[in-house]
Amino acid sequence: ELDAANNLDGIMAMGFDAAFIGLGLPNATSVTETQLDGLWNAMDFLTEAKQPGKLDLTGKSVGVIGGGNTAMDVAVTARQLGARDVYLIYRRSFKEMPAWGAERQRAIDEGVHFLILTQPLEYVGAAGKLTGIKLCPTRLGDPDAGGRRRPESVTSSAYDLDMDLVVEAIGQSAAGDIERTLPGVKIINGLIQTTNGTLATSRNSVFAGGDLVRGPSTVVAAVADGMRAAREIDRYLQSHG
Repeated sequence: ELDAANNLDGIMAMGFDAAFIGLGLPNATSVTETQLDGLWNAMDFLTEAKQPGKLDLTGKSVGVIGGGNTAMDVAVTARQLGARDVYLIYRRSFKEMPAWGAERQRAIDEGVHFLILTQPLEYVGAAGKLTGIKLCPTRLGDPDAGGRRRPESVTSSAYDLDMDLVVEAIGQSAAGDIERTLPGVKIINGLIQTTNGTLATSRNSVFAGGDLVRGPSTVVAAVADGMRAAREIDRYLQSHG
């Protein structure tokens, strides 16, 4: 296992001619550090939902934070588990949702309510149990570095919405101090930067792929990166042999 104490320098010092980094983004991103019964991250929720009889949401009100494919999967799953109302809460506009069109349509067909241009401010709880969520409208401001308009909170219009369960599907992050774990590898905004359209990193003989390069994506994309990296590493070793 790689970490700040057992980092890439130590691995390469063992004499490897090349290395591939596929650490992924195992940590769920959260709006809060507060622990409340009824507040889930998407991966835990979906894992639990696959176990027969584990989750019964009959008559429950469920909030889903996020606008990607995982958020749509969570929302649809909650409806299929009997939730009375499922609110998908996204801070940008409908057309800016990163979820595929087919996934958005599936959620609509399942009766999911879309609260777009809406952002969570905090979770409401009593005796350690989630009871609701404080929301506020957003408006889109100037574009960010990626060209997407930044959502700006309109906190003067905040309101509470009662919830029995909230699932956060707002992204994943790397484990630990990734820059100390991977010295010499260029990292921007928590993602490894590859060079010249390849999977080669800024560190000589080190390649990378998967979510830690492209951001949260699919298993298919991660597998494809691994296969591509194998070919690139083979070419690299042949040219440096």
